[in-house]
Amino acid sequence: MKTRFVCDRRVQCIPRWMALFLALMPALAVSAAPPEWREVVFAGHTAYRQTTECWQARAQGTASGLVREKSVDLEKTPWLVWQWRAEAVAAWPDTNEQHKAGDDFQARVYVVKKGWLPWQTRAINYVWSRQSAPGAHWPNPFAHQAEMVVVQGPGGAGVAHMFSRNVQADFQRFHGMAVTSVDAVAIMTDGDNTGATVTSCYQLPSFRSEMP
Repeated sequence: MKTRFVCDRRVQCIPRWMALFLALMPALAVSAAPPEWREVVFAGHTAYRQTTECWQARAQGTASGLVREKSVDLEKTPWLVWQWRAEAVAAWPDTNEQHKAGDDFQARVYVVKKGWLPWQTRAINYVWSRQSAPGAHWPNPFAHQAEMVVVQGPGGAGVAHMFSRNVQADFQRFHGMAVTSVDAVAIMTDGDNTGATVTSCYQLPSFRSEMP
């Protein structure tokens, strides 16, 4: 995602990656949103709508996400479970997804642990990579407070993929933090850096006590 600043009369201008991590921005939505979720807009709207099967996202050189800001007790429910699928892989340009110019993904799920100060906030991005195999990870090129973690590699369109991650264990592994709770979860399909048109469908992430 390109570094831009988002302003609102109630808050300071902040980098838009931070707006997503902290879920501070007001809902500027034209998209639908599930109960307890809201849209956070950065570079135009990724259109979200509910179908009979999933929450469909369509980005046309745009970037916005759906955020659910609610504390989750990881001592009781450490497992995050979700599904996504796409009918076709986007026509991505030949741009490194680990660099700022290529930081767009067919699908991604964020988990956020807020800090007392904005730069103390930490996040994990579980992503569908177009270039890397599952298990690869790297710091977000715009914000090293977020770690990009590949859960699905190139290809795989046409079928649904289910994932389960122990978020408590992942924060220890990727951030060296022993966390007992997280503060927000989000989904996003984006194409603002690459100019790509990207579509995906999500079964929204939820926390559970055990791995399915």
